Amino acid sequence: MTATLAIFMFFVAMVLGISFWLGSRAKSAQGYFAAHGQIPWFVNGIAFAGDYLSAASFLGICGMIATAGYDGFLYSIGFLAGWVVALFVVAEPMKRLGRFTFADALDSRFDSRGIKLAAATSALVVSIFYLIPQMVGAGSLIGALLGWEHIWGVLIVGTVVILIVATAGMVSTTWVQFIKGTLLVVFCTILTAMILGRGLTTK
Repeated sequence: MTATLAIFMFFVAMVLGISFWLGSRAKSAQGYFAAHGQIPWFVNGIAFAGDYLSAASFLGICGMIATAGYDGFLYSIGFLAGWVVALFVVAEPMKRLGRFTFADALDSRFDSRGIKLAAATSALVVSIFYLIPQMVGAGSLIGALLGWEHIWGVLIVGTVVILIVATAGMVSTTWVQFIKGTLLVVFCTILTAMILGRGLTTK
């Protein structure tokens, strides 16, 4: 077993262990969708950063900047603006309503099964288009790190993500994103320092 594979398996086991442990504590809808409102603010903040620095944004935006220059950089501003809109236009009104999903919020206002079906369908369609670059990035990363075929990387990462979400919902995904965000910030800082330490050159 190579060191890379051992580290990968360790992190997968750790993430799944945290998810199943937290899943035993989430016994209600509020626990599953809102983590009982007990997540510390700094954990939520770093988890938001970790969620923002996903394969679709972190790798995609870097690639767009490399290929399109400033025009590619503008997409990163759009990603950030989307978070602000979601926070104030969607999340805050839903919190006041006491609902946890967009479909439930619409149902509380309109009491229509058709609207719930439309909301659920649109959420699935948007999620699928967002998951495609995530899974492509995950498969490519697993292939580069472990030398596995792309399809196996997609299947393994997809299975792990499904287990994380299904076992404990928001509480497990928040803590997993917190770990991911912390690792990304730490190692990106180290990488930046190493690059700058070599000096800048035009050669």
